[in-house]
Amino acid sequence: MLEKYLKSYSEKFAIPFIKFLRLLNLKPNTVSIIGLVVIVIGSYYFYTNKRSIGIILIFIGSAIDGLDGPYARTYNLASQKGALLDSLLDRLGEMIIWSVILLNYTISDIQVLAVISVIVSSNLIPYMRAKSELYGLENKKGIASRPERVIFAVLFMFFNLDFAYFYVFAFITWITALQRFIFLYKNLK
Repeated sequence: MLEKYLKSYSEKFAIPFIKFLRLLNLKPNTVSIIGLVVIVIGSYYFYTNKRSIGIILIFIGSAIDGLDGPYARTYNLASQKGALLDSLLDRLGEMIIWSVILLNYTISDIQVLAVISVIVSSNLIPYMRAKSELYGLENKKGIASRPERVIFAVLFMFFNLDFAYFYVFAFITWITALQRFIFLYKNLK
């Protein structure tokens, strides 16, 4: 949802960073890997209760990860292998963030189940998009795409929100997965 409204602004904002990546002569896959490494380090800091450093690093890692695709497209460096690697690393980074929530913020079985539920739905959402693309369909339905999920996770951890917010978010991620499934299902023969 954020992508729909902010994509043109974020692409303009990213131009100097993309030029800097080119100046460094980095490959888009390297940028993807750096983004994941920074997310992992940030998640570790968050896990060890160094919240400020953790938040900053998770945001920086997510921002770096968001540059690999535009960078590859801008300089004609895009490839199917790069897209596959980026998708895989996106899933890993997001699962690491959810794991920190699972380890640091759950105190009951129902909370553990809610986090596992978000992990599952967070994987189904991009799966439905990718499956749709196999059939030539663009499927970005729902309000819980990756940027929204990462922003929620970071805000949840940073502000140590009541777990009731997490239950609502889990519901929203499942609605998004269901919306994408229904869209794909209706468009298949």
